[in-house]
Order: sequence, then structure tokens, then C-alpha cells
Amino acid sequence: MKYAHLLAAAVLVLGIGPGAPARAADTVSRSALSDDFTGARGGAPDGAKWAVAGDARRAQLTGDGELFLATQLRTQKTLGQKSGRAEARIRMSRDGGAWRALGVLTPDGGLPAGRVEVLADDSVGSEDFHTYVIDWSPTTLVWSVDGRKVLRFTPSTAGQPFRLSLNTAAGGRDPDSMLVDYVRVSVRVTVQATNWKIQTTYRPGKYVRYRGELYRVQEFHTSLPGWQPDLVPAIFKKV
Repeated sequence: MKYAHLLAAAVLVLGIGPGAPARAADTVSRSALSDDFTGARGGAPDGAKWAVAGDARRAQLTGDGELFLATQLRTQKTLGQKSGRAEARIRMSRDGGAWRALGVLTPDGGLPAGRVEVLADDSVGSEDFHTYVIDWSPTTLVWSVDGRKVLRFTPSTAGQPFRLSLNTAAGGRDPDSMLVDYVRVSVRVTVQATNWKIQTTYRPGKYVRYRGELYRVQEFHTSLPGWQPDLVPAIFKKV
């Protein structure tokens, strides 16, 4: 019996009894960048998100939620997460070049070394907007246009951080132009979640599990009976 008492004491000290919140690792998607290019006509893109390479007059908001671009635009911050997705809705004045329309650069702005494989024709009509996507992992980046995989890039250095770029230049010719409707980047990150309990203080950004579902805390609060995550979406966002 004395061993049973010792085991019970250890459980209480370690906080792993039936009432203790269980911790588990979960992989979730999190927004790393989102820009719908809203703003007054003639305004510049958000300088906290973008750096213009060249004449700033070649990168202007249209006033209709789009960006007119006739030069290169690159993200201010690098993306170093192991996996994620970058998506942009673009109308080009030429019919090809997915890797130029939405591309990647090294942290210092150069072209990354590696092997490129063509998976399909990336030509699109220049009259309409098309959706360009890059899905990346530590070893591979895959380009898609309107859901069709067109290019695969295997970098020489696995897991190297990179910047995104919107680029209108093509093979030494004068720059073309593009209209950009939006750019959205989500990354995959590992988080720790605890089981939801009443009379528990939760801070924004933390994750909880309730009835097998994962939720992200939106507001600072102390949980009360009836405040279960599936009943108060203003406080808990289902992931």
C-alpha cells in the first residue's frame, strides 16, 4: 500500500492527474503575410510588408484593391518556416513565367541555386486574373497556376530562408506589367495545446482542445461554465 501512496503523491506533484490539462503538439496553419492592396489611387504598397526594387512610381495602388506593378517587389521579411503556402492572384501582360510572376529570392535578394523541373505548360491568358501558388517544404518548392502544378524547384541548400518576389521582368526585355489582386502566405507551425477547463485563465494566442477539436484563444479571459470553445466563437476560434 505504501507504494500506492507514493505513486499518488508523485502524480499530484507532477500535475498529471485526471484533472490536469494534457499537453499535445499540433501542427497548424498561421498567416505570415496578407495584403489585399487597399488604399488610395497612386499610393505605395505597404512598406512594412514590401520593398520596391527600382523606380517606386512603377508600383502603385489602383484605388480599386489592386496593385499596378511594372518592376520587382519583394517581401521585407524572410520566410524561414519549414513548410507553407504562398498564393497570389495576378493578371499579367504576358502569357507565361510562373516563377517570375510569384518567385523566391535568397535573403540577400539573389536567385537561389538548385534544380528546376518543368511539370506542365505554365502559359495563361493575359486577359484575366490567374491564381499562382507556391507550396514549399524544406527540400522542395512546387509552383501551381490555377490548381495545375507547373514547376518543381529543389534548392541546393535545404531549408534555406527566402523572400517572395513579384517580378515583371522577362529575359532582358523591357519590363512587362501586372495587376495584383492579393498576396497571402500561410505557414505551418507546431503549437502546444491544453485541454479546456473551467475556472482557467487563457491568454490570446494560446491553443486548447475541446471534444477532439483544436481552438485558438482570441481574448484574455477566465473560463466560466457555459463558455465552452464551441459555444463562444468570439473568444475561441476553431483551427
